[in-house]
Amino acid sequence: MKNEKRNEYMDFLKGFAILTVVVGHSISDIPGANLLFQLIYSFHMPLLFFISAWIEEQNREKYLSCGGKMLCRRASELLLPYVSWMILYELFAGNLYQSIAQKGIFLKLLGYEQSGLWFFPVLYGMKILHFLYWRLRQRVGGQTLPGDILICALLGILLVCAAVITRHPYVINMLSYAIVYLSAVIIVDHEILQRLLCTEWAAAGALLLYLLLFSRFSFYDTGWMTQVIRMGTSLCVIAWCCKFQSVWKKNRGSRILCIMGCHSLAIYVLHGFFQDYKYYLGQLESGSLLAAAAFLAAFAVAGVCMLIEEMMKNSSWLHKVLFGK
Repeated sequence: MKNEKRNEYMDFLKGFAILTVVVGHSISDIPGANLLFQLIYSFHMPLLFFISAWIEEQNREKYLSCGGKMLCRRASELLLPYVSWMILYELFAGNLYQSIAQKGIFLKLLGYEQSGLWFFPVLYGMKILHFLYWRLRQRVGGQTLPGDILICALLGILLVCAAVITRHPYVINMLSYAIVYLSAVIIVDHEILQRLLCTEWAAAGALLLYLLLFSRFSFYDTGWMTQVIRMGTSLCVIAWCCKFQSVWKKNRGSRILCIMGCHSLAIYVLHGFFQDYKYYLGQLESGSLLAAAAFLAAFAVAGVCMLIEEMMKNSSWLHKVLFGK
């Protein structure tokens, strides 16, 4: 499996998404960067969810032929780093003993409390839902658009039941938010929709819809309307990704973003240790200068994170524990 050909376009999108994650974290709570912050948070995590689901859809036959082995493999790639970095974060913050004594770390690990590492268990939950979708579709027989919509609805109901049983833990709440993008991947897989999304009219319409919805978006508003707007803006970004899949390589920076996409997990878990520069960003009065500095700093931080990961490859077991590979 290590010799599989990677989907470079997905790496490119992951690189772009993880770059915006770093930028978004570095400019949060800086008044002069509010517009850029809202722009990034309107689509960056949903885009990562969409990419993950898209990649897993290409592994459908492996999941179905290997049974639970692929889920076990994904567990080692996502849940092992999740536990490892949770412990390291608490240790770095000097709260490990207190967190263990008060059971706070266990509540975070089980998804009952918010954690900066929530992305890991939610991604793994998406892979379980994806596997269930394939199994249900096998039982139903054939791939039809109405059938896929029905199965996605059933998976949504399953999440509601899980939320009731577990009394609405944070990770289930985020998973119910992420399933929209899994459903989008499943439905977009139909040829008739791919033809529609890969047209100039669809791209132009998506851009117009995005601009209309973005004016009403607020990351700090958790109401249902905000979530609907976020879904809409994210799906607009997806439409653009489908349209420009054939021309992305013409961008000179695409290779850099591809490399960042290959190391997206390391950038995600390590970049929080290198954000002291956020203080200096807050001193910049010009919004355009702040945005440029934030992106340049994000590239630099990503480079440091990738270098650290490469150094850790000298110890295969350490790399496995921290990065799942």
